[in-house]
Amino acid sequence: MFTRDLEMCLMAAQSEAKDRHHEYLCVEHILYALLHHDTGIRIIKSCGGNVDRIKQDLEEFFSQQETVGEDNSPQQTRAVQRVLHLAIMHVNSSGKASADVGDILVAIHRESQSYASYFLQKEGITRLDLLNFISHGIAKVAVEEEEDENLNYENGDEDESRQNRTENDPLKLYTNNLSKQAEENRLDPLIGRENELQRTIQILCRRRKNNPIYVGDPGVGKTAIAEGLALMIQGGKIPDLLEGAEIFSLDIGALLAGTKFRGDFEQRIKAVLKALLQKSRSILFIDEIHTIIGAGATSGGSMDVSNLLKPALAKGDIRCIGSTTYDEYKKVFEKDRALSRRFQKIDITEPSVPDTIQILNGLKPRYEKHHHLRYTHSALVSAA
Repeated sequence: MFTRDLEMCLMAAQSEAKDRHHEYLCVEHILYALLHHDTGIRIIKSCGGNVDRIKQDLEEFFSQQETVGEDNSPQQTRAVQRVLHLAIMHVNSSGKASADVGDILVAIHRESQSYASYFLQKEGITRLDLLNFISHGIAKVAVEEEEDENLNYENGDEDESRQNRTENDPLKLYTNNLSKQAEENRLDPLIGRENELQRTIQILCRRRKNNPIYVGDPGVGKTAIAEGLALMIQGGKIPDLLEGAEIFSLDIGALLAGTKFRGDFEQRIKAVLKALLQKSRSILFIDEIHTIIGAGATSGGSMDVSNLLKPALAKGDIRCIGSTTYDEYKKVFEKDRALSRRFQKIDITEPSVPDTIQILNGLKPRYEKHHHLRYTHSALVSAA
C-alpha cells in the first residue's frame, strides 16, 4: 500500500527515533524524515513552508524528549497508527494504487493534536494547500527546480525521485506534449499543406491575436497540421520567434475526470495555464475547441474553460491553436464574440485528388510496415 519512497521515509523515521534513543516512534519522527526527502521538501516549499524552520522546531521538540537505553526498539504511538490509517483511507478514496509522501503529509496535518501538525500550521500550510498540490499540481508559491546537495541517492533513487517530481506537473497530467512525440518519432509526417502551415507560422509570430484556428470538415487533417508544426519545430525549420517552442495538446477528458467538487475543474485549468506561462515559448493546441465553451461550468455558472482562457489570450501571454468543424464554428464558437475575435480563422479544405495521392504516397511506408503488405500505385490512385 506504500510507495518505495514512503517506505524509505518510514524506515528513516524508525532509524531516527532509535538513533536518538527515543522510546516511541512519533509522528514528528516521520515528518522529520519527510523533510529530508526530495519529494517532501518540494511539497512543503510549494505550499509556502520553510523546511529549515520546521526542522529547527522538530529539533527543539526532540531535545525535550526522554531517552532510553541503546538497545531499545522504538514502538509506534497510536498517533502514528492513525496517520498511517488516514493515509491509506485517502489513497482508497482517491482511487490511487498506493500511498505516497504527499498522502502521509495530508494525514499528518489532520492529526491536529500532534506537534508535527502544529509545526505545519505554524508555517501557514493548510490541508487544502497540500491537497491542491498533490492532486492538481497547484503550488501556493513558485518553487524553482533544484537538487538538494544534502540528499544521498542509492540504487537508482535519484531517477525515482526525479520521476516523483513530475507526477504533479499539470502539463503531464492534463496535456499531451506533441513536441516530445515529434522528438520520439511517434507522429506521422505532414505531406502537403504548405500554405496552411506557413499561414499558421505567420499568425503565431504576431505580437497580438496570435492564435490560429483551423476550420474544416471532419477528417480533412486539421490535427495533422498541428502535428506537422511540431515536427517542423523539432527539425528547426521555423523562424527564430518559434525556435524551441513546445506544443501541448489539451486533454479535456483528463481535466474533467474526477472533478467531484465545485472548483476542482477551475483549479486544474488554472494550473495548466500557470504552467504554460512559466514556459517562455509554449503553444496550447485545443482539438474540437468548441467543446471548451461550457466545459467545467457549474449549473447556472459561466466559469468555463473559455472564460478562463480569455484573459491570457487577450494579453498575448499564451499562444493557442484551435480546430473545429464549419458547423460547430458557426453554431457554437462564433457566437462567443469575446473568444472568437482573439482567433484568426484558417480554412482547411478537402485535399484534391493529386494532393491525396501525394499524401498516400508519403504515408505508404508506415502503413506497409504496420500491415505487412505492399500497396501498388494503382491501388493508391483508386483509393484517392
